[in-house]
Amino acid sequence: MEDKKISSENTCVKGAFPFLNGTGNALTDDVLVKFDDVSLTYHDKSGETLAISDLSFEVKRGELLGVVGPSGCGKTTVLSIISSIIKPSSGNVTVDGTTAEESRDKCGYMLQRDELFPWLTISQNVLLGTKIKKMKGRRDYAFALLDKYGLGDFKNRYPSQLSGGMRQRVALIRTLATAPELLLLDEPFGALDFQTRLHVVEDVHAIIKNEKKTAVFVTHDISEAISMCDRILILSERPATVKKTVNLSAIKELKPLDRRESPLFQKYFEDIWKNLQNK
Repeated sequence: MEDKKISSENTCVKGAFPFLNGTGNALTDDVLVKFDDVSLTYHDKSGETLAISDLSFEVKRGELLGVVGPSGCGKTTVLSIISSIIKPSSGNVTVDGTTAEESRDKCGYMLQRDELFPWLTISQNVLLGTKIKKMKGRRDYAFALLDKYGLGDFKNRYPSQLSGGMRQRVALIRTLATAPELLLLDEPFGALDFQTRLHVVEDVHAIIKNEKKTAVFVTHDISEAISMCDRILILSERPATVKKTVNLSAIKELKPLDRRESPLFQKYFEDIWKNLQNK
């Protein structure tokens, strides 16, 4: 199945910008997500494990924040805390000024696999979330998103008839159809081959920016994080805390593929890699 591409109007920011930021705070006061000294301890028969320790950071509205760190450090746990799947042991988490539990319906999750139901058509899959949440009046909006992002001709097709990249776009549109304030992306491209992943990153980035959504993006792939994000949090080994924040303002206005060609791309990569290796 031939994939249709998404275009977006982006230009390079001119002039000199600092590209490293040693703080974990957002650049404006318009904050959507805030972690304030959050800690999490797991308890089991063998004892207790401190998974997260005094974690503090902010995500501003419209920002695409990346989260990288060593395997097992708690990246996905951060998303689970934001979405109120897991309650922290101490500290405060707010989403849009209210507790994470009160803001649960404001979050939309996008997982590694698209999780489309193979027996449902694309239109039925896209509307599934709105049906579960008993949201009325979302059909036209959902179908408009399909049309806008090159999937309008595939409404009556089944997932098996679409390419991997198209399926991921459908999964994102299914999430957007429920009108979330915040998107939580948990390694959403991990199941794709490298070439497809490059194109899907371009598409998903364009959709998130065009729809003016805020997103927290967890990934093991440093290059992917640099390509997608406005800022990147580097987490330490467990117990996780913010080790460093990298501000990507110098390439922020570039498309993901264009970022990879920027002379700054390798500098960002080396800085993040160095911080991940230093324990």
